[in-house]
Amino acid sequence: MEEATTAATPPDRAPDPEFLWALQSYVMESGRLLVVEVDRDGCIIDSNLTFRSRFAGFASVRGELLSRFLSSGSGELLDIEPGLPHRTPVARVFQTPLGGETYLFHAYPSGRGIVLIGELANVAESDIVERMGSLAMEMSRLVRDLRNTNRELALANETNQALARTDPLTSLANRRFFMERLEDGIARARIEGAQLSLIMIDLDHFKQVNDRFGHAGGDLVLVALAGLLQSQVRGVDLPARLGGEEFAVVMSDADLRVAGDVAERLRTRLAALRPLDTGYRVTASFGVAQRRPEEDADALLGRADDLLYRAKSNGRNQVVLEPTAAASDHP
Repeated sequence: MEEATTAATPPDRAPDPEFLWALQSYVMESGRLLVVEVDRDGCIIDSNLTFRSRFAGFASVRGELLSRFLSSGSGELLDIEPGLPHRTPVARVFQTPLGGETYLFHAYPSGRGIVLIGELANVAESDIVERMGSLAMEMSRLVRDLRNTNRELALANETNQALARTDPLTSLANRRFFMERLEDGIARARIEGAQLSLIMIDLDHFKQVNDRFGHAGGDLVLVALAGLLQSQVRGVDLPARLGGEEFAVVMSDADLRVAGDVAERLRTRLAALRPLDTGYRVTASFGVAQRRPEEDADALLGRADDLLYRAKSNGRNQVVLEPTAAASDHP
């Protein structure tokens, strides 16, 4: 297809994207169909190789009048106006100037003018009707297939995006997505002067769970904790599985006291769960930190992690908060 300059699209002639895709991806390269785009004065804007090879010996025809190559057969000006609303194609029958060949075209509105799509045909009226009907059905099928493909691609893209940011076992955010959200939250907190807190969570003696109940039993514990996190945090908070038995919750617009209360509630409710059997209690240790001025994601994560391991060292199954004086050092 020849290069063409971009013209402004009249507001009532906005091109149908599905039709234009079918035109560019299939019709222009078909080798069978003749395609030529003209403006309202019948001047050629663009054409495909099939049209140029048949009428101009492969030479460029841009800027030429279509009437140089085709006529209506009666000496009148070519009738190329689509004429019907909703981009419904209109059948047109043209002949070469000397009347030697008859061509069947459909006229489609386009953003820059009118697109004519057609082929060489016999002169029999029944043949004209049948072949033009086939051409219209072919274009309709292409547009329909494109719309279905676009819907499938959009759904697949959404699914792939969700998988890329989700832990497959627990359906919580994975570490990568969690870090992106944590960095975004810190950037917003820095700009708005808002508070942000982080809860780090690590299941106690998780190796013993796997040793006693197998990895399937360990998975049940992980899923149970994930469900508890999803049910107990706010919609603006983001719980995540960072890896193994380590979890975290980033809490926007929450100070140390609020985050500490949430962590304690999670601790007590987890201890009350019995995901494996009635005689086995699952516990976890928690470290809670509030973001300090000018602190980045890695620094906040490191402090919360240190508090978590202090909870481990102190006997597990407890919440350790950063010192209140440090947390209060916030604008």
